[in-house]
Amino acid sequence: MRWVDPETERERWESTKTNIRRDAERIAGQTEKELNEGTYFRRSVISWEDFRVRYETEVGVGLAEKTQQKIKTVFNYVETHINPKRLINVNETNISKMVKALREIGLEEITIKNSLGHLKAVLEWGKTQKLIAKVPDFPKFKRARSKKVMRGRPITLEELERMIQAIPEVIKYPGKSESSQQRKAEIVASWEFYLWGLWWSGLRLEESLKLYWDNEEGICIDLDGEYPMFRIRAEAEKGNKDRLLPMTPEFYEFLDQVPEDERTGPVFNPQAMRRHKDRMLSTSVSNVVADIGEKANVMVGDKGKKDKKTGERKPRFASAHDLRRAFGFRWSRRVKAFELKELMRHENIATTQEYYLEENAQDTARSIWDSCEVNRRSSLRKSSQNDDKQENEASSKVLPDKK
Repeated sequence: MRWVDPETERERWESTKTNIRRDAERIAGQTEKELNEGTYFRRSVISWEDFRVRYETEVGVGLAEKTQQKIKTVFNYVETHINPKRLINVNETNISKMVKALREIGLEEITIKNSLGHLKAVLEWGKTQKLIAKVPDFPKFKRARSKKVMRGRPITLEELERMIQAIPEVIKYPGKSESSQQRKAEIVASWEFYLWGLWWSGLRLEESLKLYWDNEEGICIDLDGEYPMFRIRAEAEKGNKDRLLPMTPEFYEFLDQVPEDERTGPVFNPQAMRRHKDRMLSTSVSNVVADIGEKANVMVGDKGKKDKKTGERKPRFASAHDLRRAFGFRWSRRVKAFELKELMRHENIATTQEYYLEENAQDTARSIWDSCEVNRRSSLRKSSQNDDKQENEASSKVLPDKK
């Protein structure tokens, strides 16, 4: 076959790969039809490695940091369970095999579904770049929940206090000298301050580590107005918008205890057990909080991480986000839905309603039923008293008068 490529305007030759004239004419006719309709696609030979580099450098860099991490995880899944040499090897059959492998290692259906959603978006981009002719069909997930639910739960004040008490058991600072013990006390104090700060502020873990007294590049405390506020830069929080948001009186009173000469740099600086030039990474801080929750035996769910020794799934213990959940639940009882949305810094009020107002409804239902039980017992007592009174009146009518 011979034709002029509409993109390069150069003459192209391609074999029909058949010696039968009728079949060759049929293939040539189909190719001509695709060229006229603009649907002709030349088979891609791009390698998976080159495709991944292109996507990460051309698209990934413009995405949020967490989204980049999720996509890298998905790419790692593909390389571990499919190991494609070329992009075209990421097809229906191999994707199905990958799903089976992910189930076998214990991933939940909703996690697998979300991972494939990212992979599909990546392949859609590949199609727009004419690196693949079509996006493969993805498997359906009938068992994956469509409605999001909390992975943990709001913890109580008593559970927080247990976590505070467990900090010295998690912080294993070497040495028994006076200076070593003093250093350990400083580390413990930094973690106590951090956990109480999460409890009163409702900040996400990443947001809390970007909160500064005097640096406006991230999240800054603004005390110049009538009320204390959070001044948040777009790149510092999940909503990706420059915002000025309210601060609760409880958190302001908590911060007000910090001496004025110490109000510089980051508000929260939980310290590592070893001295480092740089601050702890958010992943390391998250792991320490989870260790504290486990040591305090504050269980918030039944599906936690797998035990490395036994391979069995452990319960889910309290994390930094469960402190945020506790904040949201407390304030859901005190403010309206749209006000809670601002406090939680949700992009959409549907998120606020889905996570917190339903839990609030459960609590309200509990109060209603408890109240009904009280009223029912009161009615029973009154009914019993009326029955006794009527019985006494009936008895007095039957008995003869004593003269």
